[in-house]
Amino acid sequence: SWLLSVVTREYSWVDRLWSITPVVYVGWFAWSGSGDTARGRLMFFAALAWGLRLTFNFARKGGYARGGEDYRWAELRRRMSPTSFAVFNLVFIACYQHALLLLISLPAWVAARSTRPLGVLDAVAALERTA
Repeated sequence: SWLLSVVTREYSWVDRLWSITPVVYVGWFAWSGSGDTARGRLMFFAALAWGLRLTFNFARKGGYARGGEDYRWAELRRRMSPTSFAVFNLVFIACYQHALLLLISLPAWVAARSTRPLGVLDAVAALERTA
């Protein structure tokens, strides 16, 4: 994301990946190593449904269009020196947000390793999240 932003001078690459990255992480957690469990697969399909919906809405609003950029980045570029914005881009836009995406996906890693069979609470949580 950082390298693409430097090359293209567009700073919304993480925004474009926001709905995709957690699905990739949860899929990895669900099917890697000892994580191939019913709970892990359930969480993957819930994350996939969420990701597809969010990706569709983002695309519908032009988020994947060339030159599409979050209005906040242009405002910050206007207010910050080029050096300050370059550091902000590296630290916050590229690194911090990707770390945040990993962190919001980590509960799926823990759940995917659970050996308990699926139960009523899993069904309720899955239905609530996909409704």
